[in-house]
Amino acid sequence: MKIKGFKIVYLALMLILFSIPMQGQIFKGMLIAGGNFSQINGDQVYGYKRVGVNTGVGVMAPLNNQRNFLISMEVLYNQIGAKESQDPFKYNTKLSYASIPLIFHYEDRRGGLTFGLGFQYSRLVQFNEDWGLPDTIKYMDRPVLPVNDFSRDDFSFVVDVRFRVWKKIKFNFRYQRSMAPIRKEVMYTNSLPPVHSDFASWKRNFYNDVLTFRVIYVINERSDSELDRRINRDQY
Repeated sequence: MKIKGFKIVYLALMLILFSIPMQGQIFKGMLIAGGNFSQINGDQVYGYKRVGVNTGVGVMAPLNNQRNFLISMEVLYNQIGAKESQDPFKYNTKLSYASIPLIFHYEDRRGGLTFGLGFQYSRLVQFNEDWGLPDTIKYMDRPVLPVNDFSRDDFSFVVDVRFRVWKKIKFNFRYQRSMAPIRKEVMYTNSLPPVHSDFASWKRNFYNDVLTFRVIYVINERSDSELDRRINRDQY
């Protein structure tokens, strides 16, 4: 499915979000700060070595009276990419996105864990890339430059786990991966001359692959004991 198709699906999910009759119509706000450890699948570089910022704000609301099914939406500044500092290959890419994840959650109120699945739309706002290819070493895998540009849009699936650390503070682990290539058909060769019997070439698509660790401060969150009182049955 192309990015345009993903946008249509995402817009439909957003409309569903705002049309759902939220229980009590009271939302919880979230202040979010954390970091990303990322790689780009397909770039011939391996390991979650690019460190970046993941910060922003969000809102969450319950979907049922038991308050164990919830939905959330966030607006994030999201830094990801790839990095390889080992000689002789020093690839370095920084991608900065404005991201809007839409997540459906299930909260285990006894165990204190909250599990989530959803989607994230991201818009590329800035990028820097340095292939770091040494001219002195001839026989190594190399891209054929110039390469195709990065897509301005990234649509990812998201897996989310969070738990309460203290009062209104929660720790959050999140995994995200692109559902469509962020860069298509990058040609690589093994640097041998095309007439050589061992010459080889291949194409790779690029996908974002990200591990995220965050701290979330929840605004307007009431304790379970307060929520369970009959006088507050309709509030969240």
